[in-house]
Amino acid sequence: TSGTVDINATGAGITLDAAGASNFTTTSGALTLDAAGGVSIVGNAAEVDITTTGAVDINGAAITVDATNNSNFTVGANAKSLTLAATGGGAQTVTMSSAGTGSNAIDINATAGGVDIDAAAASAFTTAAGALTLDGAAGINIVGNAAEVDITTSGTVDINATNAGITLDAAGASNFTTTSGTLTLDAAG
Repeated sequence: TSGTVDINATGAGITLDAAGASNFTTTSGALTLDAAGGVSIVGNAAEVDITTTGAVDINGAAITVDATNNSNFTVGANAKSLTLAATGGGAQTVTMSSAGTGSNAIDINATAGGVDIDAAAASAFTTAAGALTLDGAAGINIVGNAAEVDITTSGTVDINATNAGITLDAAGASNFTTTSGTLTLDAAG
């Protein structure tokens, strides 16, 4: 038809069944699925594929994505970003949670560039068991700016440079203090 096809079941539902591949296509304008009780898209054991050269815009009161197999959110084009943001303010949280038991249960991997973590308030990197390791191929910089850099432990603080020296520089009065036991300075040279 060159006009509109209007299928209207005012008192019951509409069922369309097909035994082969099928299409709902518009050559212009939008295709809208609007249901008072929700819209369900079921792929059964096959793929559900949403493909467009435009944007995919998902808006809802809440969004849940569940999968039982390995999954990816990927931006494949050069110089494009992937952003996860909670922008409403207040006591909001962006949570990355893993029940994995391996050493890389959460793996943040920048294969060609750096990792930049900025925080506007006091922050903590904590392990409930095992060691927290900072490993830099070209060194590790800990900068307190005008504030204190505090290393506190009920165990031993071990600073070990196996192939080079250790330099401690201070612009003000300094202390090396033990509340018990001996303070030992031992130089082979």
